[in-house]
Amino acid sequence: MDPRDSGDTITGLILGQIFETAYAMTASGSLEPALFSESLRKDRDGPQPVYSAPVTPGIVFSDGTELTAELAASSLAKAGALRGRATVSSRDGRVIFTMSSPSPRFENVLSQWNTGIVLDRQGVFFGTGPYRLAPGTTMQTIKDSGAARLERNHRYRGNAVSDELLFVIYPTEADGTPKKLIDAAKQGEIDLTLNLSVNDVVRHGLSGFQPMMQPGNSTGILFFNNERQIFRDASLRRAIQHAIDPIPIAEISYEKNHFAFLAGDLIPPLMGKAGGSTEVRDRELLRRHPAKPASLTLIVPWIPRPYLPKPIPVAQEIARQLGAYGIQVKLLETKSSEHYHRSLAVGDYDMSIGGWVADNPDPAEFYQSLLSSAQVSTGSQYLTNQARWKSAETDAALAAYRLDPSPANRKMISAMIEREAILIPLIYGASTAIRSRKVKNFPITPSGHVAFADVGMF
Repeated sequence: MDPRDSGDTITGLILGQIFETAYAMTASGSLEPALFSESLRKDRDGPQPVYSAPVTPGIVFSDGTELTAELAASSLAKAGALRGRATVSSRDGRVIFTMSSPSPRFENVLSQWNTGIVLDRQGVFFGTGPYRLAPGTTMQTIKDSGAARLERNHRYRGNAVSDELLFVIYPTEADGTPKKLIDAAKQGEIDLTLNLSVNDVVRHGLSGFQPMMQPGNSTGILFFNNERQIFRDASLRRAIQHAIDPIPIAEISYEKNHFAFLAGDLIPPLMGKAGGSTEVRDRELLRRHPAKPASLTLIVPWIPRPYLPKPIPVAQEIARQLGAYGIQVKLLETKSSEHYHRSLAVGDYDMSIGGWVADNPDPAEFYQSLLSSAQVSTGSQYLTNQARWKSAETDAALAAYRLDPSPANRKMISAMIEREAILIPLIYGASTAIRSRKVKNFPITPSGHVAFADVGMF
């Protein structure tokens, strides 16, 4: 319900219609001021620079409260995406960011949906966006009804084409097949989905729907829990890295042209050319390893993701591959977003499959989310470094790349990921949508940012 504490893109798709950000990403991938009226101004240089900007005047939350610099600063100070990166305050009508380290493209972070500006009134969250949750909506009512209903925010300063948005939940089958969603499309119950493939339209005869697809900005990943005693041995991590063959995983995930989705780098190709090279794999390295474990656990997401369209079959394939080396893999299948993120926060796993969708167009932020020591989860809070990797050398390389995103600095990070076997990039995601021919003005973007206020119906 609060975007600042949420960690998955499906939630972000909904909450992004309610809570706006300081800067907005256009369809072309550029940024423009939104709740802030101008670009960030550097007020102090040095190792802990200070940036500031004023809020856009005349904007109100859906309850009628005017947006002020004080309210914006109070909200952003609680955003998990800024934790450890910036201290947020306000003065003289400006929101002030005192950085923990240089971040010259910090505006990109302030365009992420999980930095949406929230007005918290006794646990009820109000936004400035074109829509609001229907009164009385709670997580329990959404679970009970199987849908989240958004209605027009009449205090929104712009236009919203539709009076109401209905986000309906269609759980997948045990093997990840979206049968209920396909049946709903056949029966004309949906207008738009981002969770079916182009092949599904043809295979299931979904007449009246137009498929849309383009390369995405996400990567599916196998993470090692580097806090586990067994994985503190880099040679074992490398042995498993060499043993995992991503080609069958790509075949499972994509029926056509699966080689195009093989991940040769952590950063998806839409964000720039691969910065490193993968060494030739020695498939027998694991078989010869003296500390090869008898069993491992693997956490599996609860639903398909943009970077992992078939999580259960992929997990089963990883278990099959490691089983050939005598390692039994126990799948820890999660049942909900809360279950998945709670399990990751506690850290009671050996490996996890998941991935990352770029929050903004800066590759430095992609690396930061997955590799920074500051992003390792605590027992009570899920953060984004699923590998639980803490390294002063890595943090220094991330800082250098943030300051200077040169090919040489990116290659340094890529080489470190390969050498240390921190994690294994498996496949790249695709940005897909299936829309009814009645839907108009719906752009599909790699970022996954969708402004439903502009989407209409014939």
